[in-house]
Amino acid sequence: MPPRGAWPCTPTLLIVVLLLDIAPAQPQLRLSSLAEIQSGRLPADEAGTQRSLYQQLNLAYAKRGFELSLRGETFGSSEAGRNYGELVQRSLRYQHGRFEAGAGHFNAILGEGLLLHAFELPGVLTEDRGWRRRYQLTRDLDGAFLRYDHPRFSCTLLRGTPLNSALPPGLDERRGHPLQATAFSWRPASTLEAGVELLDLGTDLGGATHLRLRPGPVLGPGSALECYAEYAQRETHPSRWLSLATDLGRGLYLSSSLTAGPWGLSLEYKNYRDFLLSDINDPPPLIREHEAYLLNRLTHVLLPDDETGAQLEASYTFAGGQSLLFNHTLATRTLEPGNTDDEHLRSYFLQFDTSLGAEVHAQAFADLTRSTILEDSRHLTLGSHWQWQASDRHSFSADVQVQDVNRRFGELELPYENLYLSLGWTGAPAWSAALVLQRATDTLESGASPTGASYWTGLNTGWQMGDNHRLDLFAGQRRTGLACTAGTCYEVLGFEGVELRLVNQFY
Repeated sequence: MPPRGAWPCTPTLLIVVLLLDIAPAQPQLRLSSLAEIQSGRLPADEAGTQRSLYQQLNLAYAKRGFELSLRGETFGSSEAGRNYGELVQRSLRYQHGRFEAGAGHFNAILGEGLLLHAFELPGVLTEDRGWRRRYQLTRDLDGAFLRYDHPRFSCTLLRGTPLNSALPPGLDERRGHPLQATAFSWRPASTLEAGVELLDLGTDLGGATHLRLRPGPVLGPGSALECYAEYAQRETHPSRWLSLATDLGRGLYLSSSLTAGPWGLSLEYKNYRDFLLSDINDPPPLIREHEAYLLNRLTHVLLPDDETGAQLEASYTFAGGQSLLFNHTLATRTLEPGNTDDEHLRSYFLQFDTSLGAEVHAQAFADLTRSTILEDSRHLTLGSHWQWQASDRHSFSADVQVQDVNRRFGELELPYENLYLSLGWTGAPAWSAALVLQRATDTLESGASPTGASYWTGLNTGWQMGDNHRLDLFAGQRRTGLACTAGTCYEVLGFEGVELRLVNQFY
């Protein structure tokens, strides 16, 4: 049950929100909620069935340029010591023309995130292994900001306390020391932007500068080229600016993208050293975020304290509508400068999409990754996805993925295999269902069988109730592993049982 004095239980909440939904519309008022109920057990847990309820309510009121927003979260569990109930976000914003100001909780990014990136992943709930409390995955700032955006320049001033997203609500240690930042960008022409950013952490004063170039159709009509460069230092050294010396905490990010007719090409480079600002910055990882489940399970996680690398991606669209995509990723970690104990990751990814008539879409992909960072000398992943539009109202999908992993710990070899199968159905406009089966021979995985193969089976169903309400039901076994959203990867913990999620957008 939810903690005493917290939010009402789900039946009461549903009655209240349904009454609000049929009340006269208020254009300046927005109200949304998210409720998630779980009943089941955790992997390798002998405690038996556990029940929990997570609730989130978001309220915003806007009038004459002002907007007041509030977010509350509660979590109740049948296990002692896990309950909480908090007003986790409150903010007041004012916008007039090109000017914007705010106080309370807010998100912000400087450049491409080398120095500062405060964000949230809407609808993504996370759960830590120790506390086993679910909460919204966000990394905001608590403070105030001023921003002015002109066609020729923009300026931002902010002060706030970052949130430690690894800790759930209910703990006093979630926010550390406040920081201050300022950013200025100048756009002398539509094709050019230059900027500088400063970040004051109290103990360090970091600085960054960036340059963005969009020269227009360089390869004829319809083509586009964009180049971007950003360099940052953890502690600014004007006499050593733009230095890549290994004794400096610094980050360098370069990117370029080109489209010309059926061709698309992008190239990125990273060079980070001693640049992990916990819960503050989020440098571009240069790791492709895959749609394939098994590829994200073994995705590479960036270490800004010590990593260089590059990513190349090329695509081509054929006259018949087929498309081919190739991605190559390289990452290197230097444990001790000057030594020969570097760790490397090399990944090669190829994907082909085609249509077989007007009703069937097919996709096939292959990925080969060699990594001494993950202690895997190699893992090979093959997959195929099929989508069949049987009628105006019914479509079916099938997803097959296989993965062969050669894992090594020193001289010890522990290879294993993964299999992922998914069969889905969609009944327009409201219904969906998917059956997922997984098999793995990894005996070291949490919740896996110590001998032989392990299996996970789950059923996902969804009901879209009009434009503003959605109900999702999961029943079965959920496997522990990584998932990625908008370039951020997080761990999804294992679960066996039933999970019900209700999302409402009232007005």
